[in-house]
Amino acid sequence: MPGPPFRRGDPVDLCPIEAEDVPFLQRNYNDPAVRRWMPAAHPTNGHQFEADFEDWPEDDVVRLLGCVDGEPVGMISMFAVEEESGRAMVGAWIDPEHQGNGYGRSVTAQMVDYAFAERRLHRLTANALATNEPSRATLESVGFEQEGRQREAYFVDGEYVDRVIYGLLRTEWDGV
Repeated sequence: MPGPPFRRGDPVDLCPIEAEDVPFLQRNYNDPAVRRWMPAAHPTNGHQFEADFEDWPEDDVVRLLGCVDGEPVGMISMFAVEEESGRAMVGAWIDPEHQGNGYGRSVTAQMVDYAFAERRLHRLTANALATNEPSRATLESVGFEQEGRQREAYFVDGEYVDRVIYGLLRTEWDGV
């Protein structure tokens, strides 16, 4: 069960991750429908995931569950946080059972608002596989602009796929 809401949203709250959430995370990290968009994902059993969870760095990473009515529907992270330069990266995924409900947009907008309003960051970046249209549409709907493309950056499902690089500045954020 996720912790109490860190940020309340409509329809999704952002909640701290608790040890009891590890099975939800592990199931999704291993789910082909989620992992195909995360090129660095590897098969992980429950014991490995629990050990990894205990070792997650805390200094430059914010990991939160997206929850609807107290139940997790996905996860969003802000990582590679560089307070000195005011920048960070964001990434999210939604459980396949809950995709198509606008939850990705909700968690992304909340993390962006947190980064700019509470952490006083200046710039956020995000990456998406060129073939991941839902993720790209989510980023663009929140205000991210395509800034570049790395050709054949990942090997996914038997082929090389481009990575699309997105950026968003605090001055461009309108609190969608």
